[in-house]
Amino acid sequence: MGLLLVLNIHGSINSAAPVRRAMAELKVSKKFTASVVTDDQPTVGMLKLCKDYVAWSALDPDLLGKLLEVRGTVSSSRALDSASLKRMGYKSHKELASAMVSKDLRLSAVDGVRPFFNLAPPKGGFKRSARRQFTQGGILGNNPNLAELVRRMV
Repeated sequence: MGLLLVLNIHGSINSAAPVRRAMAELKVSKKFTASVVTDDQPTVGMLKLCKDYVAWSALDPDLLGKLLEVRGTVSSSRALDSASLKRMGYKSHKELASAMVSKDLRLSAVDGVRPFFNLAPPKGGFKRSARRQFTQGGILGNNPNLAELVRRMV
């Protein structure tokens, strides 16, 4: 078991109700929202249900540290700064990221941190089709190159 990074590419407009519920459970209801989830059977089932709207891949601890540092938030108006980290018992964003990876914690399981990251559209645009699965030349579904795309969105 490990952690997965899930990124919503399309939003939830014109999607079926089960797909919207799955995206809400994964905490990626809005377009360009990312979340960290565990790699277990129920989560993989939800990911396969909304595979036409989201992309996912295994999570790199360095990428998680960068996401927490740049896009991590405590509330809608406060960033995840060093004071917030000290209240949670961590010294740095990388320490929190390594603790999450070692304990297989979802982002929603960490107290004090909002369970999603709001990202910007990728700099330079999408290099592949945003409407096709990865196996068909797109970026949706299980995408091993998702980390490079997310780095351009941070």
